[in-house]
Parts: sequence; structure tokens; C-alpha cells
Amino acid sequence: MTEENKNCGGLLNLLVDAGQVDAVCEWVREALQKEPIEITQPLAEESLIEVYFDSLIEAQIALKTIPEDLLIRTMEAKEFKAQDWTTFWQHHFKITELGRNLRIVPEWETAPTDGRINIIINPGLSFGTGGHFTTKFCLEALEEAVHSLGPQTMIDAGTGSGILSIAAIKLGIPDVVAFDYDPVCVDQCNENAARNGVAGTIHFFQADVLEPGWQAKPADIVCANILTSVLLEAAPLIKRATKKRMLLSGIREIEADAVSDTFIQLGCREVSRDGDGQWCGLVIDV
Repeated sequence: MTEENKNCGGLLNLLVDAGQVDAVCEWVREALQKEPIEITQPLAEESLIEVYFDSLIEAQIALKTIPEDLLIRTMEAKEFKAQDWTTFWQHHFKITELGRNLRIVPEWETAPTDGRINIIINPGLSFGTGGHFTTKFCLEALEEAVHSLGPQTMIDAGTGSGILSIAAIKLGIPDVVAFDYDPVCVDQCNENAARNGVAGTIHFFQADVLEPGWQAKPADIVCANILTSVLLEAAPLIKRATKKRMLLSGIREIEADAVSDTFIQLGCREVSRDGDGQWCGLVIDV
């Protein structure tokens, strides 16, 4: 990448009928391992779905893999500049208070100093800001687990922006490791750790939750905010990695029973669940 365009990336724009949004977003998550951004006007008959990549060539390759049965009206892969992404997040990502004592603060905002634990995040090309229900659920469930179980170790599977791992350190868990399938996320996690003054305290690495190895050293808590299909396939590995409790999300509410039943069959116990009508999270004890 040249000096002139090294701060650019790739953007995949998909214009779809409003009724096709869920199907297209699900395909993006499963096939591309990316979190789509849906832009829909009230009462609109169509929606724009944006998918961001580290380079234009990645977006162009993704464009060629889109199956015809997704019924997409128009599709386009184009280049975007880093400042375009930053502008998007500055518009959509605001200071968020959650749980008993947590606060998520965008890097460009001034963090209040009133006793809450501030977690300073710049998502970059990764996801996890505390705004989506799944991340909020995991953060609040993690805070509760710290108070009730006093965990000393945690694994964050599919870490995204690193927000859960950084929260774990700030909540007092001394030994935290985190991994993601996407190497871009790993780089962004290290930068976010530095923003929070915890650089070097979390071991971030690249790994696939479906491949054995990452769970070689079990932890008291395992957070896995990933897709239902991946949770179901990786269930034995996740259970083997957990000493006390699993915090599972990225689950559609209609899929929650299937996920819970899978872990119950492995000898686990559902402690609680919560949802927002679309997304769900589960607290599972071994």
C-alpha cells in the first residue's frame, strides 16, 4: 500500500429490500466474518448495508462471493478513507453508562471523573462499543460475575475492539487473554489497551475459536460474543476452556434455546438470560 493511500480501506455497499435485511446481514456475518452496518430510514422499503474492510481488494473479493439468492438490488465495492470511518463513529458512538459502575467513552470525548470505571474505545475497523445489546449484555454480566465469583482469569473469544478484556482488567481480573479471527482486531485491541493505560496486561492474539489450542489453559470466565452457528460448533471447546462461567452472546432470541440446550447437554447449567426482542445473551455455569 502506498504512502498516498495507506489510510484507506474498502467499503461494500449493499442496497436491499427492507424484508431482506436480516438474511443479508446473517450472510455477511457468517461468510465474511464482518459486522454489517444497517442504515434504514423510518418506513423505508429499502435499506443500505455497509461492510468495511481493511483494503479495497478485500471488498472487491467479497463482492464476487455474494450469492444470487440474496436478492440484492444493487451492490458496489469502493474505497473509503480512514477519516470517513472516524466520522461515522463520531456520529453514532456516544458516551454510554451501563451496569453498576461502567462507562464506555469514545476516544474523542472527554471522560467524566465521577468514580465510574471509564473504558476508552476507538473501534477502528473492529466492533464493540457497548452500544449494541450483545456487548452491553456481556459487560453487565461480566461485572456481575466479578462481584459474585471473584474470578482471577478470563478468556475473551472473538474480542473485536477488546472492550470486554479491558473492562475485565479494570474490574480487577488480573489474568486476561483475548483473541480474534481478524488480525486487524488484534492490532486495534492493543491500541485500545494503551488508551486505557493497561498496555501489556492483556495477551491479544489471532486464533479461530473453532480450532483447538486457544483453550489449552482454562479460565474462570470465558466470554464469547460471536455468532450462534459458531457458538454451537465451538461449544465443546468453550466448555472445556471454562472453570466457572460462560458469558455467551451474539445470539438471536429465537436461537437462545438451541444454544442453551447444547451447553446443557455438555453438563452445564443456564443461570440467566436477557434479550431485547432481537438479540439475546446467556449466562452459563459449568
